[in-house]
Amino acid sequence: MAVQHSLELDNGSCDDDGHPARTGTLWSCVAHIITAVIGSGVLSLAWSTSQLGWLAGPIALLIFAIITYLSAFLLSDCYRTNDGTRNKSYMDAVRMYLGSF
Repeated sequence: MAVQHSLELDNGSCDDDGHPARTGTLWSCVAHIITAVIGSGVLSLAWSTSQLGWLAGPIALLIFAIITYLSAFLLSDCYRTNDGTRNKSYMDAVRMYLGSF
């Protein structure tokens, strides 16, 4: 009996660099962002408010949200190399920008 993994593509569609094509949409992106933000916000808002108070707690959350936004922006900037090929992993991007170590 053959087992087919749910992440495998049946039609063999490939991206411009020969790797499996990305099939995400704008709505799946928005859904992932909302679940991440709401999940972390619900779990950390009460704790930060109780530990830091009503003023410093939400300010600390806002600061960490800005840091998260900036790091996500920097990571998305490393998605493609200068010649247009896709970095398959985080370590590929590190090796491309910093060289092998």
